[in-house]
Amino acid sequence: MLSENRAWRFLALAGLALALAVTAKAETIQGQLEPPADGSPLRLVTADGLVELALDEGLERTMRDPQLANRTWELRGSRTSSGLFAVEKIFTVKDGELHRVTYYCLICHITTHEPGRCMCCQGDTDLREIPGE
Repeated sequence: MLSENRAWRFLALAGLALALAVTAKAETIQGQLEPPADGSPLRLVTADGLVELALDEGLERTMRDPQLANRTWELRGSRTSSGLFAVEKIFTVKDGELHRVTYYCLICHITTHEPGRCMCCQGDTDLREIPGE
C-alpha cells in the first residue's frame, strides 16, 4: 500500500497529466458569428469556413446579445467527436486585443458574465468589454 505522502504525489501527478492532455487538445478559433436565427445553433465564420458551436446556456446568451452583434470573437475550446466546437471561453477582439465580456450593475456593484437583470436589485446591467484575458 502506498504511503499517504506517495499517494498524494501520485494524485498530483495524475491531475497534472490530465490537465496537460486537455490542454493539448485545446484550440482557438476566431471569426464573426453567422447572423443567428432564433432556435438555431450558433455558427462562427472563420478563415477556414463555418464552425458550428456547442455552448452552455450562459455563453450562448452572451454571444446572442444584440449589443455584441458584428463583433469579432476569439473562442477557446475543443472539437467534439460530432464535429462541433465545444466552447469553454469567449473573448471579443477590438483593435487586435482580446477583451473579456462582463455585465455590471452600477447600483449593486455586481459583475456577471451573461446579459440580463441584476441578480440583486433586478435593475439593468451594463455591458463591459475589459481588455485582457
